[in-house]
Amino acid sequence: MTMDDATRPQAEEDFFCHIVIPSKDYRLSTIFFEKVFGWRVQEVPGAGFLDVLPPSGEGPSAELNAEEETVVPVIHTSDIEGKLELIEAFGGKRLQGKTAIGEGTEYGYYALFEDPQGNKMCLYSEGR
Repeated sequence: MTMDDATRPQAEEDFFCHIVIPSKDYRLSTIFFEKVFGWRVQEVPGAGFLDVLPPSGEGPSAELNAEEETVVPVIHTSDIEGKLELIEAFGGKRLQGKTAIGEGTEYGYYALFEDPQGNKMCLYSEGR
């Protein structure tokens, strides 16, 4: 299978937008990232994780997440289902389908996948 114009990444998407950082102790992680890097760590109501924001506001956001065991890069896309189909067509594996973040859709959606080398990654799209 080759990549044609229909499957070629679009400029306004397909970029790393977020990083999931494992944390079994939110208090310890909060102190570390705030004191070492000057990042702001804040709770996201109803989401089950803590947001980590760089002081400049530049670059991808991050989160502290007690459910993950490894760092997970997150890629922005406008079409999670379409991207999962491409991932599978090119040798990747769907780990979790499109799922709402938190209790509603105001935080958007995510899906988990592995690339052909077994690297766990995440797709993200805004709430719609």
